[in-house]
Amino acid sequence: MKNKFSLKTVVLEVFIVIVGISIAFWLNNWGEEKKERRLEVEFLKTLRSDLAIDSAAFVYQIQQNERNIKHLRAFVKILRNEDYINDSVSWYVGAFLNRNNWIINSNTYEILKSGGKLDIISDFELRSDISVFYRIRAFQADRILDVIQNFADDQMDPYLTKNTDYFISRSPDSSFIRDLEFQNLLALWTEFSDQKLRLYEGILADITQLIFKLDAHLK
Repeated sequence: MKNKFSLKTVVLEVFIVIVGISIAFWLNNWGEEKKERRLEVEFLKTLRSDLAIDSAAFVYQIQQNERNIKHLRAFVKILRNEDYINDSVSWYVGAFLNRNNWIINSNTYEILKSGGKLDIISDFELRSDISVFYRIRAFQADRILDVIQNFADDQMDPYLTKNTDYFISRSPDSSFIRDLEFQNLLALWTEFSDQKLRLYEGILADITQLIFKLDAHLK
């Protein structure tokens, strides 16, 4: 009887230990989960702030690009009509080469990615959307802007350098606008500007949708 009682006692003690360990393990997991959720919220709020800044910047960039394209097309039309003495020519020459660009701010995303912490975003679909935006959309934007910048550096700038007199002289020689090479460069620059505008409009639409999803998740 004594041995039986001792065995029950041992079993009970083992059970109590197992339950205690299980509870401690559960509490630890619960604490870690709570910690990750706090970290997730902080990260997503920071990411949303980045996107809000980008959104405002792209709205401005789109407005600027729309205006620039309007001027570029008017300039191209003047040159096609060979209206070289048009009073607006001097203004168009000085203003057409707009290079205001805005690159997606991916710092917050890159910090989380490099730290292997993307999994803290509990919503798989949201995590996927965020990754696609920063991996694909940001890469696409960088590539397109690089192409445009290379065109300016390798073709447009060298041509304009040969005609710097136009930009520094009080009586500049505008004969270069009759040059077919310049007109072709201007037409290409207009096409690149159209491409950049479409890119920015697409990015803004993606940002708007992503902010909406972030807001829904944070609620």
